[in-house]
Amino acid sequence: MSVMSVTQSKGRSQGGFTLMEMLVVVAIIAVLVAIAIPVLNAQLEKSRETYDVYTMRQAASLAVKYYYEGVKDKPSAEAAKLLWNNSGDPNQCNAYGVYNPTTGEFEDKGSQGPTKAYGKGTKQSTSSTYTYGDREIYKTGEDYTNAVVLVSIYPMGNNKHIDVYWKNKKGKYIGGDDGPNNPKYSIRIDLN
Repeated sequence: MSVMSVTQSKGRSQGGFTLMEMLVVVAIIAVLVAIAIPVLNAQLEKSRETYDVYTMRQAASLAVKYYYEGVKDKPSAEAAKLLWNNSGDPNQCNAYGVYNPTTGEFEDKGSQGPTKAYGKGTKQSTSSTYTYGDREIYKTGEDYTNAVVLVSIYPMGNNKHIDVYWKNKKGKYIGGDDGPNNPKYSIRIDLN
């Protein structure tokens, strides 16, 4: 008997892994994937929520710019691609419209129907909120994927302010109502 055949008969072949070794490797990979997927999903959701808050802040900045540029009546609102609501009461007259994050402008959607929804946040099981100044603006337990950011500029009367909020395709506020025409989770900028 040669030395080569004795060595081969005592050990395994030199060409690959045993079935047991392969099962251990597959089990380790499965455990690592099971741990990584929920962590990855949580981080992805946080980035979606951050994008939605960023979109609200951009819409608020544009509304403030238009307020200081003089959006205060129907012609100036239409020039800014906003609709005008003239209720007769100066405290309720407002310019309003849908913010388009792609163009960074407002869209006049009065007669054209609803715009494409662009919210990213989808989490359904938490109750954490973000704040802007002293106001809660975004509740992460809501589904924003079928919603758009609406902006209302109230440039007249005693209570000059800007509201920025999310509405879904059914015309419902996202995050619930906190009184008439004032969603609970929104940005309100007082301009008095």
